[in-house]
Amino acid sequence: MSALPARHGRALGLHLYLSLFLAAVLCGCATSRPELAQVRALAAGTDALNAFSELSQRHVDTYRRARPYLSPTEDARERLLDAQRRAAQADVARLAQAVRLYLQALGRLAQDDAYDVQPELTSAGAAIRAWPGSGIDDRHVSAYTLLLQQLARLAGATSQQAHLAQVLHDGDAPLQALLAALDSLLALYDKSGDNERDMVLGLLDVEIAYADTPQQRLLAVLAKNMQQSKTEEYRLLGLRHTLARRQLAALGREHAQLAAALTTTEARWTDR
Repeated sequence: MSALPARHGRALGLHLYLSLFLAAVLCGCATSRPELAQVRALAAGTDALNAFSELSQRHVDTYRRARPYLSPTEDARERLLDAQRRAAQADVARLAQAVRLYLQALGRLAQDDAYDVQPELTSAGAAIRAWPGSGIDDRHVSAYTLLLQQLARLAGATSQQAHLAQVLHDGDAPLQALLAALDSLLALYDKSGDNERDMVLGLLDVEIAYADTPQQRLLAVLAKNMQQSKTEEYRLLGLRHTLARRQLAALGREHAQLAAALTTTEARWTDR
C-alpha cells in the first residue's frame, strides 16, 4: 500500500483514537432505541478479527511448518523471512487490537454503564513502526502513534459528554483505513500460503516420482497420502483467507452505514 501524506495519517489516527477515547470515558446514553442494539451487534461481531489473528499466527509459523520440505537454498531464504515475520508480528497484533478496542468501546457506549478502558489503553500503548513489505506503512504508524499521544493528554481530563453518532462519524474514516491495512496483510498471507503450497507440493511431486517403484511402494503410498492431505489443507486455507477478507469488508460496510444513519439523526440522541 502506498503511504498517504503525513497530515492525512495524522488526521486518521487522531480521529480513530479520539473516538476510542470518547467511547471509553463516557457514560452510556442507552435507552430502548433500536439503533443501540445495532451498535451492540456491530461491536460484538469479532469473527473477522478472530480470523485475522489466527491467520496472522499461521503466517508467522510458516518456516516451522515448511522446514522439512525445503532445499538448502530455500531454507536459507525462508529463515530470513521467518525473522522478518516474527519481528513485525507484535506491531501487526497492535493494529488488530486497536480495531478490537474501538469496537469494544462502541459496545460499552451503547450500554447504560460507564466504561473504563485504562487497562486496554495501557496494553495498546506501545509504539509501532513501519515494516516495508508487511502491509504496515508510515500512514498507519502516524495514525497509531499520534492518537496515543492525544489519549495521553486527554486521559486526565474530566468526563466529557458526546453522542454515539459523533463517535461513529469521527471514527469511520480511520477505522476504514485500519481495516484496509488488515485486508492488505491478509492478501500478503494468502500469497505466502500459495508460495508455501508450491514448495511443499513441488517437493512431494518429485519424491513420489522417485519413490514410485516396487521396492519403495509403501513410501510412495505414504507420500501420495501426504500430498492429498496437503492439497486439501492449502485449498481450505485459501478459502479461509477469502472469508476473512469478506468479513473485514462487511465490518467496514456496517460501521459506515451506522455512522451515516446515526449522523443524520443526531438530534434524536439528545432530545429523548
